[in-house]
Amino acid sequence: GVDDAARLPVYPYRDDGRLIWDAICTWVTSYVGLFYQTDAEILADSSLQRWAAEIVAFDGGRVSDFGDRGDGKILTVVYLVEALTAIVFTASAQHAAVNFPQKGIMSYSPAMPLAGYLPAEKVTSEMTKADYFQLLPPLEQSMSGLNLLVLLGSVYFNRLGDYANIELDSKALPFLKEFRQKLEQIEQDIDVRNQKRPDYSYLKPTQIPQSINI
Repeated sequence: GVDDAARLPVYPYRDDGRLIWDAICTWVTSYVGLFYQTDAEILADSSLQRWAAEIVAFDGGRVSDFGDRGDGKILTVVYLVEALTAIVFTASAQHAAVNFPQKGIMSYSPAMPLAGYLPAEKVTSEMTKADYFQLLPPLEQSMSGLNLLVLLGSVYFNRLGDYANIELDSKALPFLKEFRQKLEQIEQDIDVRNQKRPDYSYLKPTQIPQSINI
């Protein structure tokens, strides 16, 4: 029910995520359209079909429901666009939304200790304050955790829409320009939204890496 704005009026991940999803979908649709105009062309592309088969294979990706019918076969242009949009969104925006908040949420070790350091049988309702402190991680372990969180939450190698190291087909460049312009507009829209809600910047396009960094 989180897609219902009447029931959940303030949900930045949903609202900003939809903007990013739509922008990616438009970009993917335009790019795919350069190479496939019909479903028959999809079916005839043996390399594409082998890729899809590998995704569901036991010795491959093991994504059991991939394909129009969930059998590792891509039958339509529509499905290919949906699949590629999901892949791009997951590796970029979805990962940013999950990865980068970690530092702010988890860096205070007593609130998010990740492990207990007292034997389980000693964790009872009769615990004292001293027992509680023994349950928490040692200082050295806490520092290691903090270092990891700072690293995970600080690395930005590139950003969504940045294909500097990839040679794209020249016919795709106008569509890429439109994609980048749309991302710039989304950035502005999120800045406006953040003035009227708790600040949420994890899905600002300039804060979304092109893919998983670490």
